[in-house]
Amino acid sequence: MFEIAKWYNNYQSPAVLMIDDLSDAYIDVYDKNYMNDWGYLCNKDESSYVFLKKELLNKFPNIKITFFVPYSKHNVINVNSKFKYKKYAIGERYEFIEFLKILVNSGHEIAHHGSNHGKYIDEKKVTTVNNWIHEWALFDKVEIGVMTTLKGVKIFKNVCNIDIAGGKYCGYVIKENSQEIIDKCNFLYWCDKPSYNISQYNEGFFGKNNIISFPTNYAGNSFVRLTYLSGDKQRDIKKNIFKYFQPIYSFYSYIRLYRLYMSGHIISIQEHYSPSTTAGTVQSANIVTDIKSLNKIFSFLNNLSIWYATCVQIAEYIYVRENTNLNIKNNQLIINIKLNKKISEHIVTVANKFFFKLSKSNLIIEAIENNGLYVVNLLLKDEITVYTIIKD
Repeated sequence: MFEIAKWYNNYQSPAVLMIDDLSDAYIDVYDKNYMNDWGYLCNKDESSYVFLKKELLNKFPNIKITFFVPYSKHNVINVNSKFKYKKYAIGERYEFIEFLKILVNSGHEIAHHGSNHGKYIDEKKVTTVNNWIHEWALFDKVEIGVMTTLKGVKIFKNVCNIDIAGGKYCGYVIKENSQEIIDKCNFLYWCDKPSYNISQYNEGFFGKNNIISFPTNYAGNSFVRLTYLSGDKQRDIKKNIFKYFQPIYSFYSYIRLYRLYMSGHIISIQEHYSPSTTAGTVQSANIVTDIKSLNKIFSFLNNLSIWYATCVQIAEYIYVRENTNLNIKNNQLIINIKLNKKISEHIVTVANKFFFKLSKSNLIIEAIENNGLYVVNLLLKDEITVYTIIKD
């Protein structure tokens, strides 16, 4: 029985590391430069990116990252802070443009994360606690939201020659018109809501243009969440108590990670680029503070059937999968595909319980075994593609 595999190469689950707020910015809070870096240091030796490579990516080279990048100056970096800072918009510094290109050429993805992320209610207060409005909550009219969002797509293409396929709401704070804005922008995918309850999790589409609803479903700080101090006195009083419960929390975090895997869900691991803030507190879920947790997560996944991919690669497979049909007639495998979105490659995985070969135009493709089935990965170039099934 031939079928389209749920995931590329019949892997059990795809996994992506999603890192928010990569920006051309720097906040001078800590003694170590990489802890202050929001992206300004690019790939210099003292940068946060080099820290991430040394402490995680070199150990697990298959990891793929989707970086969510605001295209304007990040407003959360408060001009009234006592700490010195630097911040630039996309296109203002050649070094940062080249850095984004290096990330893409390394197999990672640059995705949309708004213009400036939002604004302070009271700009004189450096804390964002009860003092911040995220960007999509500011769009009173759909037209303004569409114009602001598509401006970023244009800037990334014109300035960096980077195609933007999807993105994420800032802080996941939205209003009634937010999905309509994204729908009219006609992205391939959008991270429209976090979902940490597996029983409620469902991959799907939204809008007239069938935007793929991409999940955020696993916290990168799961294995250290209760142990590090935030720099906020009130929160740290609670943390000093709850830190003793981290082993229990970690136990259930392993269970939850394995349940996501066994259910065949996307495993999307949420992080931020930098721990530094202009309020002097530690930004929750960041790659520096959470590096031990991230190593535990990927050490666990390393022994499983995982497809390491970016958000756009996963979304493209979903879109092709959901728009492809297989038919068998007279030892021929007939593949029909209908797409109305521009994507880089139309790849689909065909699977069978038994070994098989396919032939087309004197080309013979042999199935390989992966995760209990025999599979071939096919690049579809036409709406109808016909292969001859060869049975040994």
